[in-house]
Amino acid sequence: MTQHGTSVRRRLSLSAISHNALIWGSLMAGVCPAAMADTVEARTKTHPSVCHATHRTLHPVRCTPHHAAAPAQQSAKAPVATPVAAASATAVAQSSADVDGTEAENIQVLGTNHTYTAPAVEAWGKSPVALKDVPQSVSVITQQRMEDSNMLTMADAMRQINGIRVLPGSTANSNYYSRGYQLTTSVDGTPDASGTLNNAAFDLSMYDRVEVLRGSSGLLQGGGGAGGVVNEVTKKPGRDFAVDGSAMVGSFNNYRADVDMTIPLNRSKTLRFRTADLFQDNDFFYKYSHSRKWQAYGALEWDVTPTTTFLVSHAAQQQDITAPYYGLPVTTAKTLWYGGRDANPSQDWGYSNYMTQQTIASITQKLWGDWTATARATFYDQNYNTLYNEPWTTIDAKTGLLQYQDIGVVGMRGKNTSRSADVYAQGSFRLLNRTHHALFGFNYNSYEQLTQYANVNCDAIYNNVSINNTGVVKAPAANCIDYKQNDDGYGTDDYAYQWGFYGQLRLEVIRHLSLILGGRVSRFYEKLQYVSPGPKSEWTTTSDIRGQLTPYLGTVYQITPNISWYASYSSIFTPSVGRQTYRGGGLKPQEGNQVETGFKAEYFHGRLNISSALFRMESVNQPVQDPDHSQFYMTTGPIRRQGWEAQIDGEILPGLDVSIGYTYLDTKVSNSKVSDFGGVYSPHHMFKSWVHYNVPSGRLKGLNFGAGIDANSNLRGSYATTVQGGYMTLDSMIGYKINKHLKLQLNATNLTNRYYYERASGVWQFNFPAAPRSFMATLRANY
Repeated sequence: MTQHGTSVRRRLSLSAISHNALIWGSLMAGVCPAAMADTVEARTKTHPSVCHATHRTLHPVRCTPHHAAAPAQQSAKAPVATPVAAASATAVAQSSADVDGTEAENIQVLGTNHTYTAPAVEAWGKSPVALKDVPQSVSVITQQRMEDSNMLTMADAMRQINGIRVLPGSTANSNYYSRGYQLTTSVDGTPDASGTLNNAAFDLSMYDRVEVLRGSSGLLQGGGGAGGVVNEVTKKPGRDFAVDGSAMVGSFNNYRADVDMTIPLNRSKTLRFRTADLFQDNDFFYKYSHSRKWQAYGALEWDVTPTTTFLVSHAAQQQDITAPYYGLPVTTAKTLWYGGRDANPSQDWGYSNYMTQQTIASITQKLWGDWTATARATFYDQNYNTLYNEPWTTIDAKTGLLQYQDIGVVGMRGKNTSRSADVYAQGSFRLLNRTHHALFGFNYNSYEQLTQYANVNCDAIYNNVSINNTGVVKAPAANCIDYKQNDDGYGTDDYAYQWGFYGQLRLEVIRHLSLILGGRVSRFYEKLQYVSPGPKSEWTTTSDIRGQLTPYLGTVYQITPNISWYASYSSIFTPSVGRQTYRGGGLKPQEGNQVETGFKAEYFHGRLNISSALFRMESVNQPVQDPDHSQFYMTTGPIRRQGWEAQIDGEILPGLDVSIGYTYLDTKVSNSKVSDFGGVYSPHHMFKSWVHYNVPSGRLKGLNFGAGIDANSNLRGSYATTVQGGYMTLDSMIGYKINKHLKLQLNATNLTNRYYYERASGVWQFNFPAAPRSFMATLRANY
């Protein structure tokens, strides 16, 4: 046994919250209603409708306002609303009607293009609900925001969301934390464990938008993360032909091309198809690494009858990485390495290859009134194969030298499989002369992680290797690595499933006041066995939880038609899937609760959303990496987190879009010895902003430009000596619309070339310097 543990196993490797915050929330929620009214009036004079759009675009236009009693006349070139969009419109219209008692304008929300916010989200209640009616903090990354900020990966998107901390795990994946807890994922509202267990993520090109619900999400997710849920909304077919494509070239030999097309397949447009495909070839800012990736996505939608819609989609992605990067070791002085951020502990003969496929099938049936029933199934499979040599020692603080040994070669292959199903019904009903909403459902999710570790049969040692020249470490001989059965081999098969019944009632208790009652009863089971190349064992149950109750309570009060106050209580229940202690056995589930209160405001039919929130979370048994055995885990004991946040997203003036957010977080851990190996600590202060302006007229018409700031206070690392000090980075873009079909754009990231660590939470790896200044030029065409 070395300081690493066994070589194979090592590899897995509000005192500040005062009444001022409440005052700030009130001010933000109020934001000069009179001024807002003046802006709307001025805008109406120059634009017949703030929601009107007649140009042809692949991404559906924002909305088509029409009176509820008069059906819209569908333009031959304008995509029509999807069932989800219609439900979204109903949510927004109903919200307004409930407040002022008048007949609401029926606004059909058709997409999130050309805006930085969405009037409604699906992450909280399956059907679209207006943001100001959700009693938790919510953020949305829209298509327009993705394009303006040149977001290509899920990590790119998550870095831009208020209060989110991104912890890179490797070249291919990252983990996401909110309020100090890891986020879980769902796809089109269905729980999906595959997105939270260090898998290579799909490219962002197949998603229409990304919704993030912060805070406990156990009601609909079951064993959901205390940090919240990332709902990845896939692209759906439109009713009219449209195509969009782009070609990109950027720093680090980055070349990319993608295409997105939707087309009706019959004259009645009841059968529709959409595809989003890409190819990318790029190096990285760190040495030796190279990635080649392709992705193909297709979605087929069929209106079987006027009341029945069937949708099936399939995504496939192949990513081949040379010299996979898992971050840097610390130095012998237990400090971060600042001798060159392009250092890569891996070698150019190393590789990490991923083949990922996902199929989603759903059917939605309209029942009576606005009631619908939906059944959805998701099938996810990922195969991978990895080989590289990781450092055997930490970096000498003075010389930058370290040691490699062949016994430190990491070879592993495996398969990750996830199966999900969700069946639910929802709609409204009348009781005591008021309209209420109900949701009832059942969902199931299973996850299997099969991992085999290679036998290493050679023993070469490489002394005095510079961290800036690790390419001198030779590839192991062909007979050095194998997966033959032997008594010292090691492999695991971890299988877990959960299912549960859930329900949610949104009751209008009195006029303007809604009460939300929810609950879920869950069953969770996990088992583990050892497999080839080691001796195969019997299955061992590591977790067996029955009848777990997850309650939810919330209230929303509509102060004015545009402003609401909310409060909510939710419980935390998060099983530790696939995580083991060094001495064997699983971890106890993380449990706790959250309380949150705040104000929200909505203007211009949901095109501008403002919110502020106070929150407090208490939990026990949060898993963190064992500091002495980094591939294993331990629990923290009780943790208390509290803070406040504020954000504004949308169009504040014609042509001026903003996304600005601030988060304060205070963390108190009962075990003072716990280090930040698992993202326990987040910065006290996080500020993220992006401002974008389109020149509307004059000689500069067609020009658009934007800039954003990302600022964080000190970031605690593994040791007291591995602390990343506060930092601020600047991103920018400039673009020009050549004509109605062509646009040229240049993006700059980390414009000031700040040298800082995005993650500092490991000993042998997992310390990630952020990328230096980089540029990306894009030519985008649409028809």
